[in-house]
Amino acid sequence: MKLNEVLDVALSILVVEDEEDISLMLQDRLMFLGFYVTVAGNGAEGVAILERMAVDGILMDIQMPVMDGLTMLKQVKEQFPNIPVIAMSAELNKNKLIQAIELGAKDYVLKPIDADLLAKKCSLIFSSYVGQEQLDPS
Repeated sequence: MKLNEVLDVALSILVVEDEEDISLMLQDRLMFLGFYVTVAGNGAEGVAILERMAVDGILMDIQMPVMDGLTMLKQVKEQFPNIPVIAMSAELNKNKLIQAIELGAKDYVLKPIDADLLAKKCSLIFSSYVGQEQLDPS
């Protein structure tokens, strides 16, 4: 059963990933699960997208050119504190993933990505956000 069949709404996810093959795989997998997906190639593109459209969650790589994931995460948490973020990176960057959690990411996924684990985490974390984008954090 797809997530949008359970929630009766298609959640909008921003995928921020600089590697095109991984980005396409994530987009395909998330769309199959019923998410509406927008893709950015780096953190700067991701922030620009967030400034013009609302999303229900962000799935972001940590290591990217132009603006890395940790820098983007800091900006996201300042500007859009309620949007849940799942960070992604290789095992060798596990310290940066832990840092992402400390900065406000809800969870992380190690690369190479386990598609079933990704589906569970995205469904659980992003579906809990529905309707909270209007909440004032103060």
